[in-house]
Amino acid sequence: MRFVVFVKQVPDTTLIEVDENGNLRRAGVPSILDPCSEHAMETALGLRSEGDVVTAVTMGPPQAESALRRCLEIGADEAFLLSDRAFAGADVRATARALSAFVERFAGDATLLLFGRQASDGDTGQVPAEVAEMLGREQFCYSTKVERAGDAFRCTQDYGDEIRVCSVPSGSVVSVSEGDVNRRLPSIERFMAVRNMTVTVLGRIDLGLGNFSVGMNGSRTRIVESRNVRSVRSGTVIDGSDPVGAAAHLREVL
Repeated sequence: MRFVVFVKQVPDTTLIEVDENGNLRRAGVPSILDPCSEHAMETALGLRSEGDVVTAVTMGPPQAESALRRCLEIGADEAFLLSDRAFAGADVRATARALSAFVERFAGDATLLLFGRQASDGDTGQVPAEVAEMLGREQFCYSTKVERAGDAFRCTQDYGDEIRVCSVPSGSVVSVSEGDVNRRLPSIERFMAVRNMTVTVLGRIDLGLGNFSVGMNGSRTRIVESRNVRSVRSGTVIDGSDPVGAAAHLREVL
């Protein structure tokens, strides 16, 4: 079996800035492997049996390779970086198009396609559904648990007011909401071995995509404005030494 995990490198959320076009300014900002992506990777590693392969994939600039190195450190078998200047500024649709093209050309044999629920920078949670639609695959979102059921799979989905347990056919798209709090740490041997492992870089042409189907050219979303909003709360301190008076004041206010 082959488990393909789509991950994302994101800026440290405490240092996010945007440019005049509303796009994230990544240069000089420390980046990390998105936590939900790590949940998806841990899920795939938990499903893997002897002979199975876990593939990590991300789309991003060259420095996104560090996120893939992290995936290799915690157990992924191979990694692919989709990187091309033409991919810059991609919205959900253009991103999903590139990821779907990767599956069609390089991972058509995937047993499961796993995503994190959403990334902490864009926060849309729409890419897994878009990829499933483009590929014509079944999709299972908000999955809190994925497990083997013989030669098939079963997942638990948490919709807040409803919990569903579903049978998952081979080739499905699964987005993972939660992961194991006791995450695995790479051994020193694994950490050293990853230095010599190859991350395969693929561009637009490798994926068979036209220039107008990717990046800003292939996007249908335009950011009109983006700004930081801070909420300010006002409060009133009530003297509690007079409980009757305090209660009367609260009754009057409420």
